[in-house]
Amino acid sequence: MVQTIKTLLAPVCLASLLFCSAATATPRPDCTDFNNNDQMGSYDRQWCQALAIKENYLADGFVETVPGKNGRAREVSSRLGSRFSSGLLGDSSSVGGRVTIGDLTGRFRLRLARTNNTLSYGRKIKISGTARSGAGRLEIYSYVDVDLWKLSAVLVDSPVRGQEPPETGLILKGYTRTEIAPGTEQKFTANLIPIGGDFFLLLRAPDGIAKDIQLDFQKP
Repeated sequence: MVQTIKTLLAPVCLASLLFCSAATATPRPDCTDFNNNDQMGSYDRQWCQALAIKENYLADGFVETVPGKNGRAREVSSRLGSRFSSGLLGDSSSVGGRVTIGDLTGRFRLRLARTNNTLSYGRKIKISGTARSGAGRLEIYSYVDVDLWKLSAVLVDSPVRGQEPPETGLILKGYTRTEIAPGTEQKFTANLIPIGGDFFLLLRAPDGIAKDIQLDFQKP
């Protein structure tokens, strides 16, 4: 009799577990015109905002890793100035000046700033300026390390805080890309890669080599 009861209970318990598992998998909301949908709850609105930001990163060519092999830069000349903010956030840290490169092969991390102040290690530095390549395409990569769930909480009217993100994939770590065609000059913005007290701009020559490169950085 006891064995019969156990046998009957087993399928019921298994079915219950499957039901609970399915119930906890929340489907994505319909994000069509979510900013103007008054019937949408705060949690779903923040979720849609995070997905919208992610779409923008993907449209900008977001990649987790930069293709190609490590290369080198030759005939590098620079005249740069950097400033590190004293605040905790460090959003006003900046780099200005000019760098010229005779030729670039493969991918290369170009150091633009250095500090011995440990309080400034890992600061976020966003640069803007113009780039020109005399021959061969040039790619400039902007470093991305963003929590879209937390960022979306800043952008919505009624943020949801203290709850886990609704899905994986809302933390992006990688790069977005700006491509400079040979013989042209183009504006760009990029986040530098912080490694200790050094701050690098990641460049790549997708055609194998790019020559006569000029980078001008504007201080904000």
